[in-house]
Amino acid sequence: MKSKNNRNSNKSKIIAIALGLVAIIGIILVFSYTPEPDKENAKPLNMEGQPTIGEKNAKVQIVEMGDIMCPACKVWSLEFFPVIKEKYIDTGKANFSFTNVLFHEEPSKIGAQAFEAVYELYPDYFWDYVHNLYQEQPETSNHDEVWINQDVVVDVAGKTIPNFNKDEFITKMNSQEVLDQISKDDSLVEETGLKLTPGIFINGVELTDPFDMNKIDELIQDGLK
Repeated sequence: MKSKNNRNSNKSKIIAIALGLVAIIGIILVFSYTPEPDKENAKPLNMEGQPTIGEKNAKVQIVEMGDIMCPACKVWSLEFFPVIKEKYIDTGKANFSFTNVLFHEEPSKIGAQAFEAVYELYPDYFWDYVHNLYQEQPETSNHDEVWINQDVVVDVAGKTIPNFNKDEFITKMNSQEVLDQISKDDSLVEETGLKLTPGIFINGVELTDPFDMNKIDELIQDGLK
């Protein structure tokens, strides 16, 4: 026959295991919970002067705030943007704007300068260039691995743009006009309080999970009503 002490010991172990399981479940729920986007205080962002595609007066405004050094931005740009473009931009339901984010300082700035230079000199090739430059980001890239430099952005531009003028492009990259636009982008990012990239905004509502296509569809449909 088991002693009373053994029974109490077993009971204590069972209680401890149960409490441990409850704690683990609680942690999982906390870290898997995605809060709803804040719709109450949202308003469309001022995208004047930013690269924009789609109908100017479309009911839905979609904004991507991206950093060329961000692996998640690469995934969003290559996998999500084409779907959204086909479904909502090409059909006239939404327009789409891009803003540079400089979370990784100098490397991010090089990408931003290249984006702005292409937009100023070769606007018809801007979105192809964004796509192609993200393709240059290594598959195993992390946020701190510096892979971008002037040679890379120039090489991709030459492969993307017919009749590309290298000297004109480099001059434009380093022009005060481009630097001022990047500063404007930086101020806009600060105004939104963006903490993580990519930042995706739909009619001013920031997606708490930019990879939740169901929520993207829902917010766009709300804007189309």
